[in-house]
Amino acid sequence: MPNAKMTTDKLKNIKLSLGFFSITIGWTLTNFLYSIYLGWTYGKATDSGVVLSWSGLFIYIAWAIFIIYPLNKLDHNKPLFKRHTFPLLTAGYAGLVYAILVGGLFRDFDVVVIFMPLALSIGLFFGLTYSTLIANDRIVNLLNDKPALKLISFLSPVLILTFYLWLFPTIFPSLVYRFMPDEIQDKIFVKTIAKYKVGDRFSQLENSVPGHFDDWIHNGNGGVNSGGPLIDYELQVRNDTITKLSMTIHE
Repeated sequence: MPNAKMTTDKLKNIKLSLGFFSITIGWTLTNFLYSIYLGWTYGKATDSGVVLSWSGLFIYIAWAIFIIYPLNKLDHNKPLFKRHTFPLLTAGYAGLVYAILVGGLFRDFDVVVIFMPLALSIGLFFGLTYSTLIANDRIVNLLNDKPALKLISFLSPVLILTFYLWLFPTIFPSLVYRFMPDEIQDKIFVKTIAKYKVGDRFSQLENSVPGHFDDWIHNGNGGVNSGGPLIDYELQVRNDTITKLSMTIHE
């Protein structure tokens, strides 16, 4: 069983790496849950890409200004770093930091209130992840013995975004469609509708891009004429059969 001084010395070498990874996990899980909430509540995760981008910017600004120094200075043997305490403290701290940064920039109380739950969630997941990692002797020893592995933590935002915004939509397009940012949804839609022609069953297309046609086509009947940066198309459906489909895909 390592003594407190040995544990503290080992944590000094890796706590910033674990902290950066933990804040990335907090940011990722919060945005993932927010996208699921939007997808199930409104049918599509509209504007989730904007929230993902802005929250990422503010998170790493907050990391540089408000988190690095306390993590370096605080004694990790204190009770406040226990799993039952630290997540609650970091949730409150995240809310305070969010209010300072966003309130100072936008000077709009409504903006601060609307997205405060996301800030609290990020702080909660950060604290839960960090307190779990620093209490795991195997992880602490591994990162001390193989310091090159610390690089993974700083690459974690890129790796996670690659999985979330490229790999998942590529492998499971219909499954993740409604939970993706608008730009990814548009790309999935273009690739999907291009596979269909007059005479095909509309329900198959509808199931491939769930929620996309809800405003225009009901019970297998209806139509839509729409345009955008990636595609202009006209679709007519009767008795669950595509009766007209013309499209121009913009390369």
